[in-house]
Amino acid sequence: MRRALPRLSIGLAAVQIFLSLGSAAVWPLAETAAQDDPSQWPADQKVEKATERLRDLKDAAQRFSRHDCPTARAGYDAWLDDALDLAGSLIGLQESTRQIRKTGAGADKLRSWDAVRTSNGPDGIAELTDLLGRCGRRVQESDAAFRPPSRDELLRRAAARISEKKKSELAAVGIALEEKDELKVEDSPPRRIR
Repeated sequence: MRRALPRLSIGLAAVQIFLSLGSAAVWPLAETAAQDDPSQWPADQKVEKATERLRDLKDAAQRFSRHDCPTARAGYDAWLDDALDLAGSLIGLQESTRQIRKTGAGADKLRSWDAVRTSNGPDGIAELTDLLGRCGRRVQESDAAFRPPSRDELLRRAAARISEKKKSELAAVGIALEEKDELKVEDSPPRRIR
């Protein structure tokens, strides 16, 4: 019995060492996985990343609006898709203040968000429809048979893209979008409630 006791304590010590080394090896992997998953980020980090993304989108929109409009029908469709993607991301994220505030981030992070959000003015959709209209007319000048989408069609497509991009932009920074927060697109079928 006396011989078994030292063996048992040596065995227990070996198990403790293994467990402590094992958990030390696994713990950094768990932290890395949490850092890679935006939904696991702390609230301040989520808002900080959303603010950075909004700033980047505003810069991209400024650069995009300075480019010349396409002059050929072939280039217009690709240009329009790019414009709608960029506008959808920008306007979708910019109009996500409610979701940003619900994260519980600190006041300094929320002030930074508000400063970036309001820095470009409230006329994002008006500027977009003006740019899309101007570029459509430019293509029509070079190709008389070309018929650009109507203003209503452009607004419908832009609203659909904004709704789609808002969800993906918020998900990229770990913020969930509730169904009640989704943008309602006119002339879209109502969602079924189960």
